[in-house]
Amino acid sequence: MKRIILFGLTLLLCNSLRAQSELKKIEVLSSNNTQLVFDHTYQKITDSLSTSDYEELKKYVLDDLKLKNTSEPEMFFELMTWVSSQWKHNGWNAADKSLTALDILKNAKAGEQYRCVEYGKVLKDVLLSFGYISRAVNLRSVDVAYGGGGMGHVATEVWSNNLQKWIFLDPQFNVYAKYQNEILNIYDIFKLKEKAEFKNIEFLNVSINELTETYPKFITRYLGYIGVYQIAKNNTYGLVLQMEGKDEYLTFQSMPSGRNVFTKNKELIYHDINRCMVIINYPENELKRSRNKMKACDIKTAEAFKENMCLFAARPNFKLSLLNNMPWFDKYEVYLNDKEIEVKNNGCDIVLPEGINELKVVVVNKIGIKGVPTLMKIRYQ
Repeated sequence: MKRIILFGLTLLLCNSLRAQSELKKIEVLSSNNTQLVFDHTYQKITDSLSTSDYEELKKYVLDDLKLKNTSEPEMFFELMTWVSSQWKHNGWNAADKSLTALDILKNAKAGEQYRCVEYGKVLKDVLLSFGYISRAVNLRSVDVAYGGGGMGHVATEVWSNNLQKWIFLDPQFNVYAKYQNEILNIYDIFKLKEKAEFKNIEFLNVSINELTETYPKFITRYLGYIGVYQIAKNNTYGLVLQMEGKDEYLTFQSMPSGRNVFTKNKELIYHDINRCMVIINYPENELKRSRNKMKACDIKTAEAFKENMCLFAARPNFKLSLLNNMPWFDKYEVYLNDKEIEVKNNGCDIVLPEGINELKVVVVNKIGIKGVPTLMKIRYQ
């Protein structure tokens, strides 16, 4: 008899609570939170910017150049212009592999002239010294294996946090590319050529430079392959994306060319970086509350389940776990409705108020440069 009375009272309580409550839903209205590629460590970049090489390189640049722009991508173009002006191109003078970017710049000041390879390397290292992820890109002709001389070109690509993409810079010619107001990388250029839109690409000179009018014809010769250096388990190799070129070449201009791995998957080279991935979970007390509330209603049918959902529906008490793919990572910044939330142990707890909420998570590197914001708009009502 007592059990029957208790059961009856439980049902009355559920009915009473249900009558007083409306189902409040948690819904994601918009989000750019996504799975990240975490093998950025494969990119052959320095583990730390706090080394004498990068600190001295940055100081050397700033002693000679009074930067007008401190935001990107404008700063990228200004640094490219500076590197482009340091020497005149000499396609036959290769810098010794032991020389740093700073060594090359000092030699250039003394009258040395170097190849596109050195332009690409120096701009890459200059951008790195300012805290921006950059890489030299090896561009190859379709006839790279036995087409004779001039089958390769080297330029630079840099990750733009503001544009949320890799962009192409050619410091030998001081050129970048734009299509319908979008700044391009070399893969973008290849795809536009494939779609017969190459003629609509603007190749822009930051300053007056020779070969401005002939540059489009020049760059089309090098859309066969793009290669970037990688390092994995102490093995350095070239990751080569096949574009117009389809062969897995073992020679470069008839000479030996090894340590290359080929791919048709552009995401392996053009994945996002400087991003944060947010894993949203519920704290244990919220999980227990929901389970206990549902159990108390002693639900036996689908109809009863739906009728009682308002009693055990999740409340927006969240436990966030944060992961990132930012080299030189320093910290996370988390904002809920523009109010900063304290982060501990790569995570934090948040409670959403009723209404539409905006969650913003940003990664910051050790120089203070912020990555691409992860943004989520979540409604609770």
